[in-house]
Amino acid sequence: MFRYREDRVPVLLLLALFSVDVAVYLAVDSWWLLLAYGLLSLLPKAGACAFNHHHQHVSTFTHWLPNRLLELVYALTTGVTSQAWVLHHSLGHHVNYLDQQKDESRWARADGSRMGEWEYSLVTTLTAYWRAWQTGARYPKQRQLFAGMFVASATLTAALVWYRPVPGAILFVLIPFLALFGTAMATWTHHSGRSTASHFVACNNILQPFYNRLTGNLGFHTAHHYKPGVHWSQLPQLHAQIAHQIPADAYVEPGYPWKWFGASPKAESSRAEPALAPAPSESAV
Repeated sequence: MFRYREDRVPVLLLLALFSVDVAVYLAVDSWWLLLAYGLLSLLPKAGACAFNHHHQHVSTFTHWLPNRLLELVYALTTGVTSQAWVLHHSLGHHVNYLDQQKDESRWARADGSRMGEWEYSLVTTLTAYWRAWQTGARYPKQRQLFAGMFVASATLTAALVWYRPVPGAILFVLIPFLALFGTAMATWTHHSGRSTASHFVACNNILQPFYNRLTGNLGFHTAHHYKPGVHWSQLPQLHAQIAHQIPADAYVEPGYPWKWFGASPKAESSRAEPALAPAPSESAV
């Protein structure tokens, strides 16, 4: 049922994290304990955000039903519903990121100047769903699925808030919003201020091992944009094949809290690697 066996552990960890969320939601009444737990949970949820992104590039399962069920869990955990990544990111940002007039995740203001991190993150968070909907005008099938799953996710969230208002609002509204905001901050780090002349210069890369374990190799960002259909587990291998084309200034250290977990190894020049395994046939949607 899994397309790639490497997805088994991330899905298990996501379901474990979601189970803890549900247990806390049902058992805890104190707003400050709920808020403390929710804020602490943002660190592992950063990983969930990254794997939600990976899932909507290369779907986790070969059948549509477990994909949709997984996306409901991702929506309640990360603030990004089914197909939102597909429209805003895969069919939007990846197509347009070399043109800052069109990029759905554009970091340049209308006058061409660079947005600050907080400005960009807030703008991107608040416009994410509208821009996904706009992109969907070119992809009606994806937009229909996006709309239906958005309604399903919003209905489930509303039911959780209605049943237990304070836990529901903190754990399934506020924390997912902050997770989406954090996702935008990560995108700013990966792209802002970079030249848009080519794939090889338009991204920052983060080689810190902890960051890449938590995010499924999202730090190999040039490789991801070079071939966005490559599974996350194969990105280090692809990066090694194209490293000689990536400039030295396209490697950065992660910000807080990632920098607490050590420095990145020195970037190495390209070296021979075995060929990538062929991607499976078109992802089930």
